[in-house]
Amino acid sequence: MLVRNAFTNDTRVEREARTLVDAGYAVTIVADAGRGLPSTESRAGTRVHRVARGGPKLPLLRFIAHRWRLEAALRRTRPEILHAHDANALQSVGPVATRLGIPFVYDSHELWLGRTARGRSGLYDLLNRLWYRWVEGRYAPRASLVMVANPGVGPELERRYGITDVAVVPNYPAEAVEVAPRDMRELPEGAGIPHGVPLVLYVGGMMPHRGLEELVVAVADLPDAHLVCLGAGGGSTSLIAEMIRQRGLTSRAHLIPPVPSEEVVPYAASATIGVSIVQPASLSYRLALPNKLFQYMAAGIPVVASDFPDVRRVVEGSGAGVVVDPTDPAAVARAIRRLIDDPPLARAMGTAGRRAVSEHFNWRTSGAELLRGYRAMDAMA
Repeated sequence: MLVRNAFTNDTRVEREARTLVDAGYAVTIVADAGRGLPSTESRAGTRVHRVARGGPKLPLLRFIAHRWRLEAALRRTRPEILHAHDANALQSVGPVATRLGIPFVYDSHELWLGRTARGRSGLYDLLNRLWYRWVEGRYAPRASLVMVANPGVGPELERRYGITDVAVVPNYPAEAVEVAPRDMRELPEGAGIPHGVPLVLYVGGMMPHRGLEELVVAVADLPDAHLVCLGAGGGSTSLIAEMIRQRGLTSRAHLIPPVPSEEVVPYAASATIGVSIVQPASLSYRLALPNKLFQYMAAGIPVVASDFPDVRRVVEGSGAGVVVDPTDPAAVARAIRRLIDDPPLARAMGTAGRRAVSEHFNWRTSGAELLRGYRAMDAMA
């Protein structure tokens, strides 16, 4: 597998690798280097190799040099199958698999060409989009298995590249059984959270278009509620911290760094409500089924989520919470207020979400779909 991050908290890659190892595959994960991380290690039955960045100062030459190093690292694993996590991995996996004459998987975590602009120059964004359109157009149709995390992405890839039989392997949580709750107040950064107050939880990195600004505005209108961001860190951290300060929420907002992936759901279970209000900033976001949505449901807490078609089908279809216009902080505040003021309704929604995860929205079903795709590749080999 090739993943273009440092492979520290990528739950999708971790679960897929563990599923394949349990099924008898030998899995090696090639990733980018990260500060303070070992260049090689063993994790959950997999071998991990991290590739250092660096090289020429000119961005284009640095990009080419790192891509060459990644491809060399992939060849050294002497693979029988290669697995690309997203298009930025496909650009290396496709050429290596083609030269070696082996099957490869394109695992699209999101609609890569439907993402928001990267925040750099217009020329950079244009060249980036043109490059990845070429990468996907050339290699996605050649993949032995194309799989997506979000159901709405599959039809888009089929339409754009003329491929068929895209497998849907959603980012469902591992917890098919009820977890033992852990109190977020046990964490050093959570020690200041009072007991007996409603806790409004956001899980995940603090990134643009995730609804954090809207959530801060909403919580400012809920004087009895405390906001907890579990997984704080990312490009929007300073912006959100400043918003919290300006709105006088420093005593009611708690930014807690990431915890190990297997601890997210137990800690989430100590919250009152989980919020996932991704903004409609791009087609990729509108098609997304955020991991945090299912983590809240697994934790047994009600959710307030974006009113997007796939999200609505999950949330309203299972009775796990309510959907709102994510761009409207007042609507978000009203939904949270409704659940705070009606504990029996909140408990019923949390129970319904927990049941839906136990019966369907869990990694047992996603892992089975992953293995079906791999075994079909094996049969064709």
